[in-house]
Amino acid sequence: MTISGINKKTLSAIIGTTGGVIIAGFTALIVGHLANLTGLGNEESIHLILLTRNIDFKGLLFAGIIIGSMGAVMDVGMSISTAMHEIAANTPEITTEKLISAGMNIGRDIMGTMANTLILAYVGASLNLMLFLAAYEPSLVQILIKDNITSEIVRSLAGSIGLIFTIPLTAIVSGCLRGKKLFFSKH
Repeated sequence: MTISGINKKTLSAIIGTTGGVIIAGFTALIVGHLANLTGLGNEESIHLILLTRNIDFKGLLFAGIIIGSMGAVMDVGMSISTAMHEIAANTPEITTEKLISAGMNIGRDIMGTMANTLILAYVGASLNLMLFLAAYEPSLVQILIKDNITSEIVRSLAGSIGLIFTIPLTAIVSGCLRGKKLFFSKH
């Protein structure tokens, strides 16, 4: 908002991002509950438990998942909103339906590259774990019962689902706000 100002483009990005993050959060809560995550799957949590017992580690895990998803979701929301704003400004005769369709197409391309970015970031951050799993070849059940691995799967799943929902939310809001006059907007 600081860079783009208060306008329809920013409002569209905020609404799309908020919706994507909320969906990512619900996904994390539901899947995390079903997977019985404790939040004690990493070394830092073990160190914290030695210092204090007053921390909700499960809540801390879910807060981390939501914060982690915000960065990627925010990037996608603003990218789609900006692209649609430019299309509408440079092609005033475009219909709202075609504008939303263009936003969805842009979102699909962004999603493809963003999914690769997320996967590569997670693989890069857990390269030692990947090598360990390759060396010992544990069964899928042995892998999934480890809180740290399941937490990363939930983190990836929630972030990806948040991204997937951010695209249509932002595209639809951007398209619908296109012709509207907002009291705080110059555009």
